[in-house]
Amino acid sequence: MSKTKLSIHVTVSSSGTYNVNVSPNTFPSVTPPIPRLSYVFSGSATAPYTIAPTGSPDKDTFVEIVWNANLTVGVSPLQIFGANIPNELIASKFIAECLYDGAAWIVTVRPSFDEVGIVGEDRLAANSVTTAKIADDAITLAKVDAPGTGKIIYGDGAGDPNYLTIHDAEFIIGDTVLGATAQTITGDASVTKAGALTIANNAITTVKIDDAAVTAAKLDANSNKAQITIPISFEDASELGVLEFKMCFDCTVDAIHGTVTKPFVSTGTHIFKDDTGTVLTGSQIDMSSALTLGNIVSTTPTANNSFSAGDVIKIETSTSGADGGKSVINLCCTKV
Repeated sequence: MSKTKLSIHVTVSSSGTYNVNVSPNTFPSVTPPIPRLSYVFSGSATAPYTIAPTGSPDKDTFVEIVWNANLTVGVSPLQIFGANIPNELIASKFIAECLYDGAAWIVTVRPSFDEVGIVGEDRLAANSVTTAKIADDAITLAKVDAPGTGKIIYGDGAGDPNYLTIHDAEFIIGDTVLGATAQTITGDASVTKAGALTIANNAITTVKIDDAAVTAAKLDANSNKAQITIPISFEDASELGVLEFKMCFDCTVDAIHGTVTKPFVSTGTHIFKDDTGTVLTGSQIDMSSALTLGNIVSTTPTANNSFSAGDVIKIETSTSGADGGKSVINLCCTKV
């Protein structure tokens, strides 16, 4: 006698429960007898949806549920003969084979042949994914547990990964006992979370400064100044002409002041030139016979007034008539 499987088609349209009567002699009467009954579900419904056995089945009663319907996913959206169907299977076709062992229903779910949804989170045992099963470079930041604001992962004192919390303006420092710690700068400096470092007042002492490290540019305006004093005599023609004076440092001549130290018989002229003999623009000083002892004549050079160490500044002297008189020249310089 051949065996026959009878399929009953059910269209789902809403949430609820569909009852399958599994009592003996309640299946549709056909000849030959039906060894198994198959229910095919199609259509669309909202979760939850339940397919439940009713009646009193005999041992080895077998019911096949073919799921080809659409169902919204939610909390326990689909239950078949007491078994919760994993969410990842609900969106695909599958078959649930329900066998009554005389005490309870044994439900076996076979995914569809296209293998969609075969493995999902509900099917994986805890701690079942080992390192060897994870491809290199496969774990993205999105897959890492969010550590929280200001936390980084580091190797702790036990050699295990751990979280280290970093607060505003703290930095990470190695610690051979703890692995790493978060610290703030203390002592002679402080830093903000924007990265601005401030050195404390009076914190830089002499021992912290390298020899020859303080240049002229680092000095304030007054400390960077120097004065060169040159006495000049107009008493005799043999003392007049071009006088050269070597400069000992790099500088710019900012101002020239001439003081009468002996009144002049006729006008005495001072013309200042650089190392190449070029006149310092605006540098000429004339001292007339009308000037008395101690009078000062000043001028401000505006060009050709820069010197390097070893250069000479030249002073060309002459008189408009009879010789006689003395001056002292003060060169006001800024070191560079």
